[in-house]
This record gives sequence, C-alpha cells and structure tokens, in this order.
Amino acid sequence: MTMKLRTGNRVYVCDGGRYVAYENRGDTDILDLRVADNAAFDNPPAREQGADRPGRYPSPDGQRSAVGQTDPHDLAETRFITSLADKIDAWSQAAPGNRFVLIADPRSMGLMRQRLSRETMERMLGSVTGDFVHRPVSEISRIVDDA
Repeated sequence: MTMKLRTGNRVYVCDGGRYVAYENRGDTDILDLRVADNAAFDNPPAREQGADRPGRYPSPDGQRSAVGQTDPHDLAETRFITSLADKIDAWSQAAPGNRFVLIADPRSMGLMRQRLSRETMERMLGSVTGDFVHRPVSEISRIVDDA
C-alpha cells in the first residue's frame, strides 16, 4: 500500500499520552512534514492515582462484596485518545480534501478505529501500528514513504 500525501494532508502519530500531528508542506513525491499540532499530558502510574485496594459494599444478606478496581491511568489514556479522535474527526470534516495517515500503538489504534466516524475513516489514507510518537520527523517520513 502506497500512501501518497498531498500538500496539506496530515500524519497523526499517537500513543496513550502524547500525539503529534504533522502536516505535509511538500508534495506527493517529496514529503516535507512539519509539526501542525501536538499535545501531551502527565499521567502518573495507577498506583499513584488510586486506592491500594478495591472498595467494598454491603450485600442485602449481610455479607460484604468487593467492587472491581478501576484503573485511573487506563481511563485517562482512553479519554486522551477519545479527545484526539474527536479532534481528527473535526479536522477531517472541515474540508473535503483533508486526508491523513494514522500511526499509533496497538491499543490506541484500536480505540481510534472504534471512535472515528465512518466519514473520517474513509478519508484515512492508511495506518501503521507501532509506538513511534517519540521518533524524529525524519523517521516518521521514512515510515510513511515505506508503507
């Protein structure tokens, strides 16, 4: 699969805590990716965010039952990816020519595919699964060229 990015098309690279949106300032033959948008958030490990054991509640028969423990770190990552998917939806729907490539770690890729609208998914030129958010732009360009 060859992903030909036109001028103005984007490459979104993300994981559960950071994303970088690169815009192609070049043409379909020579990529010139420039940072168009980025965000990161500080998401401490779950052990620093929650209680050390699950809560309990009384049952009608006098026994106590455990409540399943939620993972606040996981929930924060899910919220972050969901908000990014909404942002990509808005950008994609803003103009009919807006197309993009999505590069994400496996978990984020799965969440994105669930969250992105059908219209936005149709505008996706391709996707690459892998954790590349901390890689330099030269490597991102090579990944897009090679895909």
